[in-house]
Amino acid sequence: MNEKFYSLKKEKQDKMINGAMQIFARYGYRHASTDEMVRVCGVSKGLWFHYFENKPGLYSFVASYGLKYAMLELSMHQIKNGTDYFSVRYSIEECKMVMMEKYPYLPLFLYSILREEDPDVSELIKEPRQKYAEALSKIMLQADYSALRDHEDYLLLTDMLDYTIEALMNDSYRSPVFAPERYLMEVKKHLSAMEKLL
Repeated sequence: MNEKFYSLKKEKQDKMINGAMQIFARYGYRHASTDEMVRVCGVSKGLWFHYFENKPGLYSFVASYGLKYAMLELSMHQIKNGTDYFSVRYSIEECKMVMMEKYPYLPLFLYSILREEDPDVSELIKEPRQKYAEALSKIMLQADYSALRDHEDYLLLTDMLDYTIEALMNDSYRSPVFAPERYLMEVKKHLSAMEKLL
């Protein structure tokens, strides 16, 4: 735990976390620039490295923080629209939009963390990343899979939906303004199409 960082006012903590999440989410660890983070959140570079020794330490902290926050939100989120596979999957995306209220780039950052393979940080985030993946799996285990023909369908479907939903999210973040309702509408449309195909 970073005691020095947590001694800051919560507003300043969130400003720095949001700035780091935005740049790491958009560029990945390797290409993320601390200069860009400084520009985005208006905090001096010296201040960043007063609280975090180096870029891997900063990434590790922000990734672990984001994953823990996401798991907390997921644990409190109620699945409201049925328990079939597609409804549960949609419910996870609804929860991500709730996360955006506090951390606007967290949903995109979560995908980025799951795909991050840079050797400088992959070991540092291994445990929180695994816990997050397990939390998602636990939610999906609540789903009714009876409409799917067999286990292979489920695995292939999950891969296809992961890539489709990630692409929809990336497209939404490239828009001048992220519109959560429009994003969720697109997700629902794609999930419905996939459900009809199956």
